[in-house]
Amino acid sequence: MIKLKIDRTEGALLRHTATGLEAQRQAYVTGITHLQQALDHPDLPRIGQAHPDIHTLVVRTITAQPDGPNAAVITITYHNPSGQGDQPKVSIGTALSQERTETDLTGNRITVAYSQSGDDADMVTQGARVTVLRPQTEISFTRLQTTHPASTSRQYAGTVNRTTIFEGEPGTWLCTSIDGDSEDGGVTFLVTYRFQYNAQGWQPTVSYTNPKTNRPPADLVNGVGIKQVNLYRQEEFKNLGLGS
Repeated sequence: MIKLKIDRTEGALLRHTATGLEAQRQAYVTGITHLQQALDHPDLPRIGQAHPDIHTLVVRTITAQPDGPNAAVITITYHNPSGQGDQPKVSIGTALSQERTETDLTGNRITVAYSQSGDDADMVTQGARVTVLRPQTEISFTRLQTTHPASTSRQYAGTVNRTTIFEGEPGTWLCTSIDGDSEDGGVTFLVTYRFQYNAQGWQPTVSYTNPKTNRPPADLVNGVGIKQVNLYRQEEFKNLGLGS
């Protein structure tokens, strides 16, 4: 009869490394005729299964070594696939993104003027739109968690921050995606949260366009011919537990 004793004091290990915590547990199996029987014991954890006490760690390897003709020592090693202990792994980068604008660097409307006769009295001024490259920062957080990310992904993806977070004012961070992968049948998930920053905010601004010139008039003011439209729902990103 095959018997298993797990969590022997001998061989137990917990250590800090450059990539986070690592752990090791040991088991002893008797009554076997070959090593495969030891590895197939139903009471052994499987690859990707979480540590019983440290849920950020999952099984990385399971090794069987013979201990006489009918016994084996099983070594179970654990690591954190996110590589950051209990804290999420953070990645950040900035790239230029193209957008259209009707205002200059100081917020004044861009206008051009022309007189067909050359007389100032015949001068016609109109608004203009230009294309500009603006820096947009992207930040992502990756962590191991035991909760299924589906509902969180539906709730937050495509929303903007309600309050200040990640050193950005309300409405400047857009949650672009929340993705999760599981290698243990849904026991744990390696989840990545991605956000993109826009200093001008993500809610679009619309303005009146003169149908004759296909350009905005030069004298548009907020509330008269130009306004901001709220299209992105706000959520409290701090509830995700990723930082402040």
